[in-house]
Amino acid sequence: MMPKRKEIRLGTRTIDEASLLGELKRVQSEIEKWAIKNELWHDSGFATPYDYHNEAPRSHDTLLLITEGPLGRIFSIDGAYSDYETSFTSLLDELGFSFEIENHYTFSLYPTNDELREDFLSLYRWQWLQRLAKKNVLSLHSEVFEHFAKRPDDMQRLGWRQFEELLDAIFKNQGFYTELGPGSNDGGVDLRLYQSRAIPEIVTLVQAKRYKRAIDLQAVAALFGIAVKQQAHKAIFATTSYFLPGVVDWAKSDEHQIHWPNLELADRSKIASWCAAVGKNLTDYFANGLAGPPRILEKTGPLTGTIVVARDGYNATNNYFARIEADFPSEAILCPIGNQTVSGDGTAGSEMPSESAQVSWTREARLLAFKDDLGGFQAARMYFVAWDGTPQFFNSD
Repeated sequence: MMPKRKEIRLGTRTIDEASLLGELKRVQSEIEKWAIKNELWHDSGFATPYDYHNEAPRSHDTLLLITEGPLGRIFSIDGAYSDYETSFTSLLDELGFSFEIENHYTFSLYPTNDELREDFLSLYRWQWLQRLAKKNVLSLHSEVFEHFAKRPDDMQRLGWRQFEELLDAIFKNQGFYTELGPGSNDGGVDLRLYQSRAIPEIVTLVQAKRYKRAIDLQAVAALFGIAVKQQAHKAIFATTSYFLPGVVDWAKSDEHQIHWPNLELADRSKIASWCAAVGKNLTDYFANGLAGPPRILEKTGPLTGTIVVARDGYNATNNYFARIEADFPSEAILCPIGNQTVSGDGTAGSEMPSESAQVSWTREARLLAFKDDLGGFQAARMYFVAWDGTPQFFNSD
């Protein structure tokens, strides 16, 4: 039975989700059959890259082959299973896939067809945004804002509550202290913006409408009336749709009224421009440290300042240190720091974190890490735990 077609529109691309998932199932089945036939499938399996690494999807991240068994040794220098190397690469060629070796147990598989690879990337990016929305962690992820800046039509695909949460994340990054309404029985106001947490005076009232149809005067006038009654300085009507010409003219006609609230109309194009500015600021902050910290960082949790360490390496032991720059319920911002050798000969010994030492293991100025239930942090495809304050063994051989 053929899978039911489920076409979804993502930006300018129309994705047939069922066909893409069917293609992945076909590839997995053929690889598994080949490996079983050659007695190589022991301790092997597949995973979705963004799910396994818990990070935003990247180009060429389509399917992960994970193996701790003999299948992972067909490219090993020990030569034990190298006779299968040519057969495996030929199978992938027949399937229209290629691969990259991530480490000794993980292979990244991806289609050789550029269009198909882009389809998978578009689908995974949307699934990733949905995951962030469910976790209520949109505010610090630059890829969220970059997505909607480039694909404003995708705002229409958000649920109405997700659209409100996107706006909340935008205004947080613009420096406001925000109060997101309950979602129903909110008196016509979805968001209240304050100048700061310490100043309780309402600065702006926001109404969010995830509509396809045009916004008429009645809806906008209702928000304006609420702003007058609550003595707010400003009212913003934000929508995934557009405003009728008469609404735009009416909003402009009230600009000269000094004692009335300022009224701003924000359609999806304007919201997209907000997203572009937020995305750029976050990218500058995390990638190269050029931008100042977002106002979101004003209030953080008790782990702020804690030094964490990750250990990694195959036939070697390397330490990667970072300091928690900001602590949130589900995430933390890590500032990478260097290390200093305290014993040994440079190839093996022990080392300590050093704020003044050069960082050699990443080019990022900061890393956004997800917290888990065990007290660890996952970032840059590594797992960080709190440093215990003792010298850490390393071995670079």
